[in-house]
Amino acid sequence: MNALLICPGSRPAVVLLAENSPLVIAPLLGKCLIEYWIEYLVGRGVIDIHILASDRPSEIAALLGDGSRWGVHIQVEAERSESNADQAVATYCARGKPRPGFTVQVDHLPGLPRLRLFDSYATWFEGLCAWIPLAQSSDRIGQCEIEPGVWVGHRTRINPDVRFKAPCWLGAHVLINSDAVIGPGAIIEPAAIVGKGAHITQSVIGPATFVGAQTRISNSLAHRYTLINWSTNSCLRVPDACWLSSLRGPLCALRPAQGRGALKIQCDGSTLRITQLGELSAGNSTSFMAAIRDTLTTAASVIEIDLSSTRFVDSCGLATLCSLHRITSSLSIRLRLLHPRPPLQQLLELTQLHEFFDIDGPAHESPLVSNGLTHYPISIINPEPPQGLLS
Repeated sequence: MNALLICPGSRPAVVLLAENSPLVIAPLLGKCLIEYWIEYLVGRGVIDIHILASDRPSEIAALLGDGSRWGVHIQVEAERSESNADQAVATYCARGKPRPGFTVQVDHLPGLPRLRLFDSYATWFEGLCAWIPLAQSSDRIGQCEIEPGVWVGHRTRINPDVRFKAPCWLGAHVLINSDAVIGPGAIIEPAAIVGKGAHITQSVIGPATFVGAQTRISNSLAHRYTLINWSTNSCLRVPDACWLSSLRGPLCALRPAQGRGALKIQCDGSTLRITQLGELSAGNSTSFMAAIRDTLTTAASVIEIDLSSTRFVDSCGLATLCSLHRITSSLSIRLRLLHPRPPLQQLLELTQLHEFFDIDGPAHESPLVSNGLTHYPISIINPEPPQGLLS
């Protein structure tokens, strides 16, 4: 028996899922969609599978090979654009091939035809959750249910202090550190690492992705440096490797397009004013503090930091502001933060540092919208973001 599989091409509603690979080989509970379909068809006696792909067919072919590992013959054919089922069958039969016993538009999981995975990020997450109890198969050596509704993969290491709330699914070679809370609705793909005290709820952590200590991710798809909130359809790129990063690339791979710019410090009598602070990060925190020390005089009673042009702050930059506050408090100097951009203002509020600092009015800024996603123009992540994204 033969089968014809039609891979999805462009899907604007889930464009970020296809950033690193075609949609049919995007990570899905330790495997990918096309693999689940091949296993399903093999179980029904199919021995010849023809796959039509318009999006990076060479990557699909490289992953699947000739099909020998499933005991079938697989051929991947490149096409210019995605065909519908009738068009694909007509073209297939016109080449003298017998009518396929199965024709599948690969946009859903076997047995779940009503859940079209690529209609939205929400349906993608819904499909993954629905597949959790069905994803267990004989070839998943070491996969076991450690408690009701909690599945754990081979060679996964879990600290005894970790708390699970079913349903949860953890892939192979995952590391979960102490005091983490996993679930409900948590899916952690293979080789991911979750830091101490992190909370993962109603979210997917991609393969080889690091989630930092005390980070809270909820209602989101987190992969490498990208957070997609499937409930609000918003996206955040996270440049701070302390909170979210790839374990397969350089930690500094993601940076804002703009440079740091020239910091400007002026001393006007009793007031020290700092402007044109393009970023405050591990890269310039030391020089930032040194510049303040070199300029500060005994007559200064106020330090004002204008944050209206600050487009990048990482955890080191936030710690630098806290350190500066401690120093100025010990010297009876008033520290004021002026006009922080909206995401930075939100960061200060979420970490309750807005009660710690003297803040004068946030700057007004609108998010950017493209491909149906809301992208925020500043890249900031905080230790405990509610609902996954800073949106």
